[in-house]
Amino acid sequence: MYEEESEIIGAHCTLLTPYKGYTEGTIVGDYGNKVIVCLTSGKEIVEYRDEVIIYD
Repeated sequence: MYEEESEIIGAHCTLLTPYKGYTEGTIVGDYGNKVIVCLTSGKEIVEYRDEVIIYD
């Protein structure tokens, strides 16, 4: 798994399935079909790209 250069890093997003009650976060990594999301709680999780709504 290699991180890609991406314009979505830093974009705000919403999880389609909440993680321990959290749904809002920021994209901090892009690995193609998976992204790393830093939730508002500070926790970083890996989600499939089609499981998040990404805002520009």
